[in-house]
Amino acid sequence: MGNENKSTKARLLEILRQSDKRISGEELAAALSISRTSVWKGMQALQNSGYIIDAQKNGYILSKKSPDSLCAFEFGQNEKNFVHFHKVGSTMVEARKLALKGIEENQKTQKVVTADEQSAGQGRGDHIWKTTNGSLAFTLVTYPKLFCQQSGRTLMAAQIALANVLEKNSGRQFFVRWPNDIWSDKGKVAGILDEGLFVGGACSYLNLGIGVNLSQSPKITGTDKIFVKDNLFSRKEILESFLDEYSKLNHLIFDQTNSLQKLWDKKNFDSKKSVRASDGKKYIFEKIDENGWAIMSETKNGAVKKFAPGSVSYEKR
Repeated sequence: MGNENKSTKARLLEILRQSDKRISGEELAAALSISRTSVWKGMQALQNSGYIIDAQKNGYILSKKSPDSLCAFEFGQNEKNFVHFHKVGSTMVEARKLALKGIEENQKTQKVVTADEQSAGQGRGDHIWKTTNGSLAFTLVTYPKLFCQQSGRTLMAAQIALANVLEKNSGRQFFVRWPNDIWSDKGKVAGILDEGLFVGGACSYLNLGIGVNLSQSPKITGTDKIFVKDNLFSRKEILESFLDEYSKLNHLIFDQTNSLQKLWDKKNFDSKKSVRASDGKKYIFEKIDENGWAIMSETKNGAVKKFAPGSVSYEKR
């Protein structure tokens, strides 16, 4: 896939970023084989998207202070697989529409829905997800060939991938918490919400909504942020790194061995912690199985029980 697969906005942005000097509309038109009018319209669209472009009679120059953008055209030749909202209720809701449309049109292609701000970000159960300023909020649309009881494997892979990426970019250590969170030693930094459609026990689509506190954390007890200093990495860089890392782990989702489970266990810090499960009883969290189900022992009598991915309350030690 080459330059011909990029939109005019993407190509204009690429040229502007590669130049420290002002570039005339005539030069841009010649470089992209488009009209001067198309150049002007493209520049208008970039400015409307928040990019700071100084436009003069002798050409255009991009300000270094332009925003950390997640607009679809930021992703070049992959632009068609991204949908961006400056403000939206929830990326999960928009991703659901895309997933169902993909099924209806038999176009089952992985998509990513991003947003700068969510007014109704979703968490597990009745919880909401607070989208802090500069945080990363997106939903990954996928169509894995899995059965319902195996769907937790996507959560496991996403948790591992996200923890790996955050560690590489921040130099800090992060942990996975069953069933869907990422924690530092100070608190929760990210959450992953899965939503799927299952027909006859088989998956039709499975979406992963992900929120990450990059440079700010909400004013909620037990939360933390990734970067303790100024954010050294853009949201786009973190997102692209996650997508790359997740794709590397993707084959393990369908692997019949316990390889994914072992990777998850290495990053888990809840072994032997006390939890209160959905049945109201207290248990000791032991481990997870190969499908991401929790294995717990009852505090009173030591009876072992399995729990499908769902809400539990972790007791303080």
